[in-house]
Amino acid sequence: MKITGLTFLFCIGIGILTTTLAQSGKPQYNIRCEREGTFIGNIKVELFSNIAPLHTHNFDSLVNIQFFDTTAFHRVVPNFVIQGGDPNSRHGDPSTWGNGDSTQTNVPAEFSNVNHTRGILGAARDNDINSANSQFFINVVENSGLNGNYTAYGRVYEGMDVADNIVNSPTVPGTERPVQKIEMFITSIGVNNNIPSAPTLISPADGLADVVGGINFQWAGDEETVLYTLQISKDSTFAVLDVEVEVGRTNITRGEFDQGFVKYYWRVRANNGGNYSEFSETRSFITGIASPLLSSPVDSATNVPINAQFIWNNVLGAQSYRLQVATTAAFFGTGLVLNTNGITDTTYSINNLQNNKKYYWRVRGITPSYEGIYSQVFSFTTTSAVTINEDKPIFKYELNQNYPNPFNPSTEISFSILKREHVTLKIFNVLGTEITTLIDGELEAGSHRASFNLNDISSTLTSGIYFYQLTTDSFKQTKKMMLLK
Repeated sequence: MKITGLTFLFCIGIGILTTTLAQSGKPQYNIRCEREGTFIGNIKVELFSNIAPLHTHNFDSLVNIQFFDTTAFHRVVPNFVIQGGDPNSRHGDPSTWGNGDSTQTNVPAEFSNVNHTRGILGAARDNDINSANSQFFINVVENSGLNGNYTAYGRVYEGMDVADNIVNSPTVPGTERPVQKIEMFITSIGVNNNIPSAPTLISPADGLADVVGGINFQWAGDEETVLYTLQISKDSTFAVLDVEVEVGRTNITRGEFDQGFVKYYWRVRANNGGNYSEFSETRSFITGIASPLLSSPVDSATNVPINAQFIWNNVLGAQSYRLQVATTAAFFGTGLVLNTNGITDTTYSINNLQNNKKYYWRVRGITPSYEGIYSQVFSFTTTSAVTINEDKPIFKYELNQNYPNPFNPSTEISFSILKREHVTLKIFNVLGTEITTLIDGELEAGSHRASFNLNDISSTLTSGIYFYQLTTDSFKQTKKMMLLK
């Protein structure tokens, strides 16, 4: 059974449909209500021509051919809705009321952000969102659960007391159908061409600075307004919009703003379903410090030493930093391994992480007044613990990635060799010119480590790509690393 629905007459042509879409003002109708032939009152409604033009035109077409006359409010649900408009309810078997006529043509859904408050008129449908036809419902309470799932295309502007009378009617046991038939007779009575007032902005205050995270935008409007358009832009002329969203209430929280002392402008416009207001005044706000950019360990790094060093970039305006390391990307509870603030450098070392364990890390800047937005989250996996198997050699030829990488001023290079032999470990620039030799001599089989420190060499190196090469009698491998000053 539909919650509500509506018939669409395809006798309209493309030209007429275009005119309907451009229509301004809200067409108004009187719904005369009679219970078993006794007049009980009028419900006056107006439709949202610039929000749901197809449903508005369809309803108007049906009124013009007196389609609704003698149909019933066949469904009454206290604290929810009254529903009617099914042609079956004129003379058909009451058990079929609400099922609709299969020959009726449906109207495509026109979902919006209009809030289904008390008095909002909506289109009934079944499970198919495009199955609305002639049936409609009137909310007798706020039913926000219908928002975005049913087409709201009008509102009651007079006569909700009559709707309350109808919804409280005695019903046939086991059904939502009134014991006494409640018929409707609908006539057109004019157009409401009111233009809504421009909204009055409430918060945030103009010029608000150091905005971190979301902002709750608030404003005030008039009682006829059912939709508001919020615009946010870095451009004071709003030629390019960062945010444009329609809201069915007088507040909304948004948080997708670039950090780093970026200035934004915002304004609001009202829509009463038939006409738009002028835009409100324009206000501005400025975001807080930027999020740090993580450097090392790089995202998804492997074989990171259990004594790890974390590196990130300097953030303008930050006096210190908070570093979090965790075994879960949620950074919560027992998974939070480290949560330390007051770090005045852009590097920090942690000892004794677990071997062969995946970790997540992030950083945010701190000012005397607030903490900024966290950086993106990087993950890394620590190196595996060395286990001894007496039946097999535990070493192999392997040159590992230097750590940290990028580095400044020093980095460590680890490698292993299978047997005792002569080993050289050299550093080269991108042109192949040798910069320094770290190792040149006999080494035993096993794991080894060498340190490359800019302070130990005579030449001055600039930021960029460099190479390190391991050479033995039986093995040769080259890897690249990055110096970042």
